[in-house]
Amino acid sequence: MKNKIGIIGYGNVGASIALYFKKKRKNIFVLTSKSKKNEKFIKFFNYGEIENFINLVDVILICIRDDKIEDVVKILKKLSFENKIIYHTSGSLTSDILKPLKNNYVGSFHPIQTFPKPNPKLLENIYFSFEGEKYKIAKSLANFFKSKIIRIKKEHKLLYHIACIFASNFPNFLLSIADELIKVSTNKNYKILIPLIQTSLKNAIVYSPKNALTGPAKRKDLKIIKNHLEFLKTFNPDIYKLYKIISEMILKDKF
Repeated sequence: MKNKIGIIGYGNVGASIALYFKKKRKNIFVLTSKSKKNEKFIKFFNYGEIENFINLVDVILICIRDDKIEDVVKILKKLSFENKIIYHTSGSLTSDILKPLKNNYVGSFHPIQTFPKPNPKLLENIYFSFEGEKYKIAKSLANFFKSKIIRIKKEHKLLYHIACIFASNFPNFLLSIADELIKVSTNKNYKILIPLIQTSLKNAIVYSPKNALTGPAKRKDLKIIKNHLEFLKTFNPDIYKLYKIISEMILKDKF
């Protein structure tokens, strides 16, 4: 990367990006509310030093919670600077939230990845979605991470993010339910389900998620489904509702 990169925020995503630059022996500048000591290749700034931070960088990546981005924009708007490239890494918000930063180039640069902890390796071999200005800069940044980039329209951003939720957050939640049910029924935990989980995921990747579907609803085994629902209705009404609606959608073979 020829451009000097600055990060606002040092959560899981921001830290992963900073650590990736450090791994590649490239300088990176980080503005954070946390008290951090400088590391080799990572220079930290607090908000009292924000002007120094802005003056040092060409590209700013805002890596904070969605509900805090507007607050940062208000802070940046009070400063005098222009011709900076400013992206946020939100999956759901468009570049419009950065529009108040006049005379700069703005965009949304979202890693299609989950970051339970800071881990620079998670930035490699993934896709980034992008909408906004200076696409070539975003593409070069994705290439720096050894990843690919796709362009997305503003009006599709919410639907795109919902797809990411269904691909990542919801499956983990469903697996947490499976973990609890296995504990009750076998006195073991999710680890005995790992071969099943791995094979199911592999099948989804190889054959497509829809073609990899198996189980009672796919087979239209209504008797088994009825038995499951009768049991769940008293065992756990919430899981009953969840099982019922998912099974009905699979039975209809459409959504």
